[in-house]
Amino acid sequence: MLVKKTIESAEIAAAIDSMAEAIASAHPKADNLVLAGIANGGLPLCTLLEAALAKRLGSSIPKAVIDISFHRDDIGQHPITKEVQATHMATDPEDSTIILVDDVLFSGRTVRAAIAEVLTIGRPYQVELAVLVDRGNRRLPFAANYTGIVEDTTPEQKVEVTLDLKDSAKSKIEIIEA
Repeated sequence: MLVKKTIESAEIAAAIDSMAEAIASAHPKADNLVLAGIANGGLPLCTLLEAALAKRLGSSIPKAVIDISFHRDDIGQHPITKEVQATHMATDPEDSTIILVDDVLFSGRTVRAAIAEVLTIGRPYQVELAVLVDRGNRRLPFAANYTGIVEDTTPEQKVEVTLDLKDSAKSKIEIIEA
């Protein structure tokens, strides 16, 4: 594997701050707002985004974990891993604005599965999407409401996101040639 491009921690931090600013502008009172990290890639981003939002809004935002395992359409090719966290909603999704949070937006299949999981729990007022990296190549008609970094990639390339919650200097994004 050949690393084509590396995005360093400073650019990642700036992207997360930009996303938090956009969310705070769209939801200044944060009433009924829930950040829902898609397991597993969206969970660290959800934590970092919530911290950045709390600074701007002056209060913490409820977080949730969305496990898409049973809604994936590729379960035969990619069996459910043991480290997946079960879905846990911080509040009743009814009448909430749920912001799905994921590290990478690619084909749109993960977003479809996450929405299906949310709808099994309840019917939110609104669902939005926040992603750190939009790499294009969509197969389903989904677009993020909040995007940190846009990287045009080919379907054969891989995007690996490492977000270190203890040492942000170790965070990086790598675009890898297959």
